[in-house]
Amino acid sequence: MQWNARPITLALALLAAASAHAQDTDPTERARGPHGTSQRQAGDGRYDAVGYVAVQPIGAAALAISPNLPVESYAEVTALDSGRTILVRIAETSAVPGAIAAISEGAASQLSVPADRLAAVRIRAVRPSAEDQAALRSAGAAQPRIDSPAALLRALRLQLPQADPGEPLPPPPLPPSQPDPIVDVIPHPVASVAAPAKPPFVLKPPAPKPAQGRYLVQVAALSSLRRAQALAQKLQGFVKAGGGLYRVQLGPFATEAAAERARAEAVRAGFGDARRTTVR
Repeated sequence: MQWNARPITLALALLAAASAHAQDTDPTERARGPHGTSQRQAGDGRYDAVGYVAVQPIGAAALAISPNLPVESYAEVTALDSGRTILVRIAETSAVPGAIAAISEGAASQLSVPADRLAAVRIRAVRPSAEDQAALRSAGAAQPRIDSPAALLRALRLQLPQADPGEPLPPPPLPPSQPDPIVDVIPHPVASVAAPAKPPFVLKPPAPKPAQGRYLVQVAALSSLRRAQALAQKLQGFVKAGGGLYRVQLGPFATEAAAERARAEAVRAGFGDARRTTVR
């Protein structure tokens, strides 16, 4: 019987070509990892740092100043001594000497950290829920976060830079554009024997304005009377003391609409936490 060798020769040629194509393919093409939405996209980096923060009088809300996070972003701050964790809103982007960030007195109170010393923390950029964002923007507090476990806190404390967290912080300087406040002074009476060379002065807080309406605008709550007086003088408001804080307020206003206009002007002037309140 006579065989036709032509189909066999053609099949062998096709097999050889397929084998050569398989050898030419780069095998690393299949080892590049996941594709599509599983890959890490550009800009997906997350800020996560361990260090010390200072407490500055920037309001009673949960605010922070960070050189590494944009304004109006949000971060999770964990106190490394207790594990207590809160959400804060980044109110300003600027460097904080000797620390990785600064937090407001309101944030320090929520974390139960001292206001006159550096505090060891972890700061992590997060995207909170719309409800938490709205609460922080209105100077409120976000939903409570779960405390960090002790094992994680021990690991994070090992990452702390060499610093003395017990060293008291110097008071932050007044803003350069803010003039020195003019305050009333009461000299001590001169003694009949020998008067001191330089008699001391007593700082007298201003008396609240008499109420002429029931609506007020609270601009800020500060721990320093001197700073509160300076801000009140600049905004033509007054200072109301209470609970260890000095509240800078505007008004009173006869109508809610007038108070809202004053609040909007304070927000445009840079006081985003300004809110309306009423005379009690």
